[in-house]
Amino acid sequence: MNKKLWSVAAAGTLLLGGCASNEEGGATEETSDQLTVYASTFALKSFAEEIGGDRVRVEMVIPPGADPHTYEPTSKQMTDIAEADLFLTVGHDLEPYVESMEKSLANENVMFVKTAEDISLLSAEDTVHVHGNDEHGHEEDEHGHEEDEHGHEEDEHAEEEAGHSEDDGHNHGQYDPHVWLDPMNAVSMAEAVEAAFSEQAPDYKDEFADRLSAFKEEADTLDAELKAAVDAGSKSELLVTHAAYGYLAERYGFDQLPITGLTPAEEPSQQALKRVIEEAQLHDLKYIAFEDTVTPKVAQVVQNEIGAETVTIYNLESVTKEQMEKSYFDLMRENVKALETALK
Repeated sequence: MNKKLWSVAAAGTLLLGGCASNEEGGATEETSDQLTVYASTFALKSFAEEIGGDRVRVEMVIPPGADPHTYEPTSKQMTDIAEADLFLTVGHDLEPYVESMEKSLANENVMFVKTAEDISLLSAEDTVHVHGNDEHGHEEDEHGHEEDEHGHEEDEHAEEEAGHSEDDGHNHGQYDPHVWLDPMNAVSMAEAVEAAFSEQAPDYKDEFADRLSAFKEEADTLDAELKAAVDAGSKSELLVTHAAYGYLAERYGFDQLPITGLTPAEEPSQQALKRVIEEAQLHDLKYIAFEDTVTPKVAQVVQNEIGAETVTIYNLESVTKEQMEKSYFDLMRENVKALETALK
């Protein structure tokens, strides 16, 4: 709904009585007092729906299964977004199109909200577990593989960081934008969404605040479930298809071993792929966590080489059409199950 019409629409709220529910499909019918919201990722779409309830109509910019790292909005989408109330973004490097979109729509009334602007980003190279590279003069014993229960020693991570290079398949200077996979970061983003909704629709700020409180309680429960899943495992490494899980790893105390880089298109060199396979074998990893929207061919190569079974994990950038009606918490609890299996 265009914000110029807000005061008129709000006056009719008592008569409209909110949004009716479609009994057959369970969908929410649009009413004239809804905020029109666009979201750049599935996670943000879910946050907006959790906080806004029937007071918002939320659309994702990218279609189901698309890659937000490379997606460019269509002309029609640009026209539609120009008529919206809010556009929710992460606010970092995930959505390369947002800066130009914001400039193009500078004269429109759409409010751009950078929901993760206050969250400290992790350096991508600091979240990736790949051992040394002989090309750069790192000897195998530099990493000191002690025979403790996980094959680590205390200074291993610091030495590994020095062994990364661009031909590892992970670019220097990049930051991991997948902040929402840490439930506490998700709370921070939900707070930004709630503040924006309350600014745009102050008549309903109490509703938004109540839903934010419920969101925080659910996030605390999820946090405890994720911690329990990781703590119960015997493994300290999670073999994943791409480097999207640094925030999960950082918060819950395991290492991600990714096959490709920050985006699935960042395929590793043959030598980097060989090192990933060696790492997986070194730590006796029996599972590889595949994503429902992306299956890099090199991931299947690794799976076949080490004889791994598969689990499904969700990065919540985008989801398949079948998953669109699920929530952030629904899919994060699927991630809990994936961690329980893959780290056992």
